[in-house]
Amino acid sequence: MLATGVAVWGLATMWTGLAETYSQLQTARAIAGIGGATIGVIGLTLLMDAFPRHIRSRILAIYFLAMPLGAAVGMILGSILADMTGWQIAFLLTGSLGVFSALTSFLLPDPVRGASEGFDEPKLRLHERVGASQEDYIDLMVNSSYTYSVFGLTFAAFAIGGLSYWLPSFLAVAKRLPKEQSTTGLGLITLSATVIGIGLGALLSDWLAKRNLKALFLVPAMAVFLAIPCYLVALYSQRPSMVLTAIFLTECLLWFPLGPCYAIIAGASMPNMRGVGVAAAFCAGHFLGDIWSPSLMGWAIDTFGQADSMATSFGKVLAWLGAVPIRQPRRDPENLMAGMFVVIPAMLIAGGVLVAGARHLPREMALMLAKLRAAPSRYARMRPRTIPASRR
Repeated sequence: MLATGVAVWGLATMWTGLAETYSQLQTARAIAGIGGATIGVIGLTLLMDAFPRHIRSRILAIYFLAMPLGAAVGMILGSILADMTGWQIAFLLTGSLGVFSALTSFLLPDPVRGASEGFDEPKLRLHERVGASQEDYIDLMVNSSYTYSVFGLTFAAFAIGGLSYWLPSFLAVAKRLPKEQSTTGLGLITLSATVIGIGLGALLSDWLAKRNLKALFLVPAMAVFLAIPCYLVALYSQRPSMVLTAIFLTECLLWFPLGPCYAIIAGASMPNMRGVGVAAAFCAGHFLGDIWSPSLMGWAIDTFGQADSMATSFGKVLAWLGAVPIRQPRRDPENLMAGMFVVIPAMLIAGGVLVAGARHLPREMALMLAKLRAAPSRYARMRPRTIPASRR
């Protein structure tokens, strides 16, 4: 499955470089997205099965760090290659590397599902052979550790997605920062905050989880809560250096949950359900989180840029908080501060959800191990009946 996903992504990327029409380009990118999603889900589950829980957050963090670092390298090298030879060659070369990676992925070991949990391989093979039942899907959906970690990630993704989209405009218009600081400077801040936040969140949670499993929830929860005062400093400070420092701290802290929450998904769900759990977490994070947060923030920016909206009771509260419309040449008034307020409730909910999930984790991790230690519930129904010799 991993090789198939990488191959689909690589071939679709090469097709992008060969596309002659816009519709072909769109189709190629859509297929590349399917391959990329397959890589994300299968790659994570392989790592969950290959590495034990006491280092799992760090391993998953390294996996997630490859995304922003790879994107940064790709943008730099891709732009250089595009200037030298044309953008089509950049896609053809990148896609060919993907096809090569697909071939080499056949050399990777395929660990038995749950290999990192320390049980005998025959018992794990039995669980793997029996497969998931309807009860397993229901158990995953009512697994408190799983659902709290997914929704904590989703609300954090809501904040990250909205900030990534609107921060450049906020810095340029509301804070009147130079273009270099509101674009290139912010990009470097975001990249470094992402790398440090993911790595530090994983290191701290793994280290503290050796003493208390609840740390996998509590470390990211405290980080998200701490992001709120940092964010308020970024909104209200008039010193550019203070604003940029506060933005760095905000983004860094918002990335803390990524490694620990996926480690929770691995530790609290049965190995044969981890792929489903990861896929559902991906979907929730995007469809309920970062996809629609920029639009909601944009609606608030436009709506409360109008005088009639600011004349309402809620508009007067926003004005008291400093969220007032800003007029720009040849544009309708915009209330950027009102839009930036939208992510604060998401941060509060993310932190609260993660705190609420902490008390369930030790019990549900122990329950998962107990289920893995026992024979699958469907095994008895699958075993052939032994006919006594007297009846033969």
